[in-house]
Amino acid sequence: MNQHGPQPDAHERVIELRLPSKLGYERVAMDMASSVARRMGFASERIDSLKTAISEAVTNAIEHGNEYDAAVKVVVLLTARDDELIVSVADQGRKPLDQKCMATTPSIEEALQRDDKGGWGIWLIRELMDEVEFTTAPSGGNQIRMVIHLE
Repeated sequence: MNQHGPQPDAHERVIELRLPSKLGYERVAMDMASSVARRMGFASERIDSLKTAISEAVTNAIEHGNEYDAAVKVVVLLTARDDELIVSVADQGRKPLDQKCMATTPSIEEALQRDDKGGWGIWLIRELMDEVEFTTAPSGGNQIRMVIHLE
C-alpha cells in the first residue's frame, strides 16, 4: 500500500479533481461523479443520492476543513470499479473533524433536538451512501471515503 491507499487494479478507473476551496466548485465534483455513475449504469435515484453526498462532503471540506481559503485545494478521487464507485474527498484542513460526530450516526430525532444544527451533512451522507469512513488525508487534512454499490 502506498500513502494514497491500495494501487488500482486493472478493473479500476481513477479520476482526480483538485478544486479550489470556493463554494460553487462542489458542482464540478457532482457533475463528474454523476457522469461516471451514469456510464457505469447506476439508476437515476442512486445518482441523485451520490450527487447530494458529494455536494455535502465537498462543501464541508471547503467550509470546515479549508476554511474558504481558495488557494487550498479539495481533492476528490473517483474510483470506478465493476460493481461500485468509491469517492474520496480530502481537505488540507487545519481543523480536525469532530470525531464524536463522525463515529456515530444520530437519529433524525436526535439531530432535530440539537441546538447546533450542524452535522446534517454527515447524517445525509451516511443515509445516502452504502459505506462511509472518515480518516486523516495523506495531506494531513481530513478525508471522507464514500462507497456506492451498483445494484
